[in-house]
Amino acid sequence: MRDTLPDPAQLSATDRNLWQAIVSEAVAHLTYAAYARQARAEGLPEVAAVFERIANAETEHGISYLQVAGEVGDTAENLTGVIAGETREYTRTYPRMISEAMAEGRADARAAFTRAMAQEKEHQIAFSDALARLGLPASDGAHIAATLALAAPVPSAAEPPALPLDLETYIDAARALDKEPFHVANLGRLREVVFGAQDGIISTVALTTSIAAAVGTTSTVLVAGLSAAAAGMISMAAGAYLGSRAEQDVREAAIAREMRELEEKPAEELAELVILFQREGQTFDAAVHLANDIARHKTLWLNTLLEKKLGISPDFGGNPLQDALVMGVSFVLSAIVPIAPYLALDVGPAAVGWSVGLSLAGLFGLGLVKGRLVRKSPLWQGLEILGIGAASAALGYALGELLPRLLGF
Repeated sequence: MRDTLPDPAQLSATDRNLWQAIVSEAVAHLTYAAYARQARAEGLPEVAAVFERIANAETEHGISYLQVAGEVGDTAENLTGVIAGETREYTRTYPRMISEAMAEGRADARAAFTRAMAQEKEHQIAFSDALARLGLPASDGAHIAATLALAAPVPSAAEPPALPLDLETYIDAARALDKEPFHVANLGRLREVVFGAQDGIISTVALTTSIAAAVGTTSTVLVAGLSAAAAGMISMAAGAYLGSRAEQDVREAAIAREMRELEEKPAEELAELVILFQREGQTFDAAVHLANDIARHKTLWLNTLLEKKLGISPDFGGNPLQDALVMGVSFVLSAIVPIAPYLALDVGPAAVGWSVGLSLAGLFGLGLVKGRLVRKSPLWQGLEILGIGAASAALGYALGELLPRLLGF
């Protein structure tokens, strides 16, 4: 099963004609399908139906040409081919297209390529899952594993033999590799959740406690607490957005600068890559050989420099809107915890006690969750945040008691 177009020089005249017809029919199908969608958007379903009917006919022509060209194998072969093709697209083709679109200032093309690249990853996982569910005989599995195996250099006498790569290991590794960055990105957003929730509880319990001690009226405590929660939500969300946006701008500027340097000073960038590999323990000759191999693929060269020299991942950056939403929502939901008792109780020792108690419990629970997610002691993380919250509540109560006396109220 072929996943790239063949070299025309290696084909007979008839095979070249078959491939020309396959490409023509594929383009015609996409064009007519796009025209049909546009016709439906304009409220012309009859015209759309004509485009769709002929698009389907073009598809049938293309399928017959593929079969004549010998490009349709059994299902296992077809899956093997498309897995290789989808992998190549999201690891090589689309990253190169995205880099070139960025260099030319084509934000529209970059966005379209980025969306497609994410979908190609999903397609590769889906095809890999389908292949794993086939339950192939050992002989077929070995043949497909050999097709998918990564090319490894022939080991010298001083080198250990390359590890075998079986089909199941390859598929499992592909799934894990695609999911891991998103898992890390979600854990990174834990910073916004913890910071927003912690600040929401601590700042609000300190405020409500001080207002309750100083004024002693329920309505004042509620108005002050809810106003602080709303203002804090807006402030925290705006701060998270601006901070994440600034980080994104810096990251994009660094990528653009590195791309420009790669175009203008390739020899210097290649030397930097050699130095980076030497600092990781490679000999000079090995570093030069490795750098030259990487430099043959411009996108890989750029990504390696970004990661090793600047510590930037070209594929995963922050999302300012998501960061702002997470920060604002976590703040306002947490701020409700110390306010809630005043909705049911009048200001007094009981309301203050419930407010402080619920706040401390919430902080301790937040610390437990944080500890489990980052694989540190949940108890220690809970006690750490609890201690900060208790100190803040005590300080707020003290301010509420002392300030009126100091100011002569």
